[in-house]
Amino acid sequence: MRFLAPLSVLTLLALAACGPAAPPAGPPAVPSRWSTIVTGAGMALAYAPESANAQTPPIRLSCARDPAEFRVAVEKIIPIGSEDRLSVGFGGEPFALVVTPESLTAPEGVEATGPITQDLLIVLQTTTKIQGVYGATQFGPYDAPPPAMLNAFAQGCRAAGVSR
Repeated sequence: MRFLAPLSVLTLLALAACGPAAPPAGPPAVPSRWSTIVTGAGMALAYAPESANAQTPPIRLSCARDPAEFRVAVEKIIPIGSEDRLSVGFGGEPFALVVTPESLTAPEGVEATGPITQDLLIVLQTTTKIQGVYGATQFGPYDAPPPAMLNAFAQGCRAAGVSR
């Protein structure tokens, strides 16, 4: 019987040394389909879908310097010679961009540009969805990149130059 008391004290001390049990780990984070691209000309976010289609084609958002401009390039969309506007929305807030002349003569894919504005960057940093419209073609919605990626992109865009 004398062994029970010291043995139980040692067992309690050993268990106490282990500390509280760690909570079970949550599900692993889903990898983002977004990636960041940094070049000498600026910064971009690129979305690569698992399988590209007309609803969610690959898309690239970028901010370039010299001249400072916001660009959106959408693959898999057929250009329309008479359509010179592409609208992109961040959380429901639309921004109209001008389609580049080169896009209008390309067989596929559309690129459009506009000013880098403070309003654009504020909405971009807090968005959860990105979608767009070109003519009658709608693309998205895409889940937004992770917040840290959006913040880094917005900082890169600010460095490229914000229009007044």
